[in-house]
Amino acid sequence: MAADLKKVFATQDLTAMVDMAKDLINIPSGTGGEGAIGDYAARRYGELGLRVQLQEVEPGRNNVIARLRGTGGGPTLMFLAHFDTSTNPGEDLPFGFQAKAVVQDGWIYGLGISNMKNAFAGYYSALQMLRDSGVKLKGDVVVAGVVGEIEKAPVDEWQGARYRGGGFGARFLVNHGVTADFCINGEPTGLRLQTGNAGYIFARVHIKGSTQSTFSRNVAVDAIPRAIKLHAAIGRWEVEFQKRHPHPYMKPLISVGAIYGGYPYKPSLTAGFCNLYVHINTIPGQDILGVQRELEAVVAEERASDPQLDATVEFYFASNGHFLDFDQPLPRTVAEAHREVVGAEVVRPNPERYSISSDNSPLAEFGIPAITYGAGGKNRSGQWNMYEPGVGELVSIENLGTAARVYAAAAIRLCGTA
Repeated sequence: MAADLKKVFATQDLTAMVDMAKDLINIPSGTGGEGAIGDYAARRYGELGLRVQLQEVEPGRNNVIARLRGTGGGPTLMFLAHFDTSTNPGEDLPFGFQAKAVVQDGWIYGLGISNMKNAFAGYYSALQMLRDSGVKLKGDVVVAGVVGEIEKAPVDEWQGARYRGGGFGARFLVNHGVTADFCINGEPTGLRLQTGNAGYIFARVHIKGSTQSTFSRNVAVDAIPRAIKLHAAIGRWEVEFQKRHPHPYMKPLISVGAIYGGYPYKPSLTAGFCNLYVHINTIPGQDILGVQRELEAVVAEERASDPQLDATVEFYFASNGHFLDFDQPLPRTVAEAHREVVGAEVVRPNPERYSISSDNSPLAEFGIPAITYGAGGKNRSGQWNMYEPGVGELVSIENLGTAARVYAAAAIRLCGTA
């Protein structure tokens, strides 16, 4: 390689990296409210000398595209991250779930720092090293900050921008011409290298009942106990689903994440309806309609034992899975960069980790090879977890610095040097 990595890494400004991570935490950015953090990222990458473009996804929600121009003739590398946080701050939550940064004993705590604000600071640090060490890349580097990644989708009365997630900004990004030859996504893997994600579906199973007052409930068709039975049947279906749809690295999971039914303001009536909201993982290339028919078969089996069961299945969100062979140029190069920085072979995540979605899926639909490799995702207790139990989100400063050096080394390898 033309660049001397020791000289590159010697220029790393860890203080600036940590300060940026703190700033990012201190800007609340729940889904639908990413405007301020996008403005901050645009300003900071502009200060590094990148050409910055704001891409309006909807009013008050901008993707940020910051481009470092190469000398020409090399591939384009995208560093991708999302602005929105998986939860909103609340007074009753621990400090690691608050939009107020805390730095303590080598760790940074605060809402969104693991998933995945730290990546913006890591990308900044990588580009700062390349700038200050005088490395000239042949290809471009694009930092893409996108809105609306968190697994959310409007349904029933939950409507509006705060529910438009699920890769909303990333799809807008590629639909409007922003592309690259390679993409590194800094989602929280704990410095493990992940080359794919399962797809996922959000399904609503609507159970219809007939309402009666409590005193006449014996003639009601109560939707709630029927929903409970269906909940158990869906749990049994997961086992069969995994057998029918095997994958060498992914383990497709199924979970009922929410139940809503009846009339909270009048519990003197039996429930005339109950909805189960189901999260279903799919493996790459899996037929969405086939999954719907499988779930409908689960409902039909329950109906055979309860003729009064009136339930329908509706899908209200779907995202495809993707997978990149480990021996492809992008994962191979990131693995080499990791080995050079860390001095050890990179590891792969456990099969369950693939059930977490990422914005790599919409990119894959446009033929952009993408991997996930990030500093978050390993907690203070040594667990592969972006949360510290009872504390909230956190990231190791050491891991963040390491990730930034891997990003810089990978950029040199992938983009080439002049």
